[in-house]
Amino acid sequence: MYKAIIFDMDGVIFDTERLLMKCWEQAGGEFGISIQNKHLSKMRGTTINTGKSIFESMFGKDIDFFKIRERREVIKNEYILKNGIPTKEGIENLLKYIKNENIKIGLATSTIENIAIKYLKETNLYKYFDVIVCGDMIQNSKPSPDIYLEACKRLNIEPKEALVFEDSRNGIWAGYNAGCDVIMVIDIDNMYEDTEDKIITKIDSYEQAINFLKTIKER
Repeated sequence: MYKAIIFDMDGVIFDTERLLMKCWEQAGGEFGISIQNKHLSKMRGTTINTGKSIFESMFGKDIDFFKIRERREVIKNEYILKNGIPTKEGIENLLKYIKNENIKIGLATSTIENIAIKYLKETNLYKYFDVIVCGDMIQNSKPSPDIYLEACKRLNIEPKEALVFEDSRNGIWAGYNAGCDVIMVIDIDNMYEDTEDKIITKIDSYEQAINFLKTIKER
């Protein structure tokens, strides 16, 4: 059994990637550009500055990334204020199971610290996490391994002793590059051609995740 399990946040703990995709599409339309999943898939899981570089490589530097992102945030916040933060079905049951097994739990998200903690506290999930590492705490964005290496360091474990739950291509590569085992959580995308050999399995529910952990416990 693993000594720690480390989670990405958006698309893994919260069902926010679908929300963000709709917000990006609306914000982009207001600025006269069509932002689609094929674009967002390349940016997903990265920090703001890395996302900006990828965005400009696709749309050009004449398009103001920060203005569009600011508008995206307004649309997102309006939705959350009205509807709450969309949480992945079954995630709390999984977190409870892991805690009951005395396995440490970490968070490794490219989201900045104050927003990540705000979301976790508002959904009453903050209490489950032993360590939280955010995008503004590390130098290099996913797919670089920095965030997972830092999480392992704070958890006082070796990367090979950790299991990572990720949904994005950049996140999967980050976990793999760090030396962790990685499970892909199927969210918007169900596969990436260059990560199929970087994951140990895929799941589309957290009931499957619990069953997987029970299976390796019995080995």
